[in-house]
Amino acid sequence: MRSLCAALLLLAATACNNGITCDTVTDDLGDVCLPAALAPGISSVLQVRELCGGGCTGAPTCSAFFRGGQVTLDVSHDVCSDSTVAGCLALGCQQRIVNCVLPALGSGDYTLAVPGGPSRRLRVASGGSASCRFTAADGGVQ
Repeated sequence: MRSLCAALLLLAATACNNGITCDTVTDDLGDVCLPAALAPGISSVLQVRELCGGGCTGAPTCSAFFRGGQVTLDVSHDVCSDSTVAGCLALGCQQRIVNCVLPALGSGDYTLAVPGGPSRRLRVASGGSASCRFTAADGGVQ
């Protein structure tokens, strides 16, 4: 059993050493779904849309941090050296949507800092929403 596990581990390590290198880069945002207000005291989910992610790049991820009285979104994705091949470049600009989970906030107004765009005002008040999702072209929710 141990030799089987060792062989699988060696095979996995060999498969990863294919000459492709990857870097995690900040993903600028084109849009942020913001409701009139978010509900206080609970984690909220906002959807954000990439400004222009490259074809064949990794799916974006989002983390939200509360520091110094403001909420900062950290949106990033992996860009690998094989993403510059013609097939990937032909995909053009990707505008993928990703969920950002915000920490529970107390009632009040906060600055929302987003990568590659202007800061926005984030209002947290009683009766506010727990989430904000973009509306799809067909009128549904994405």
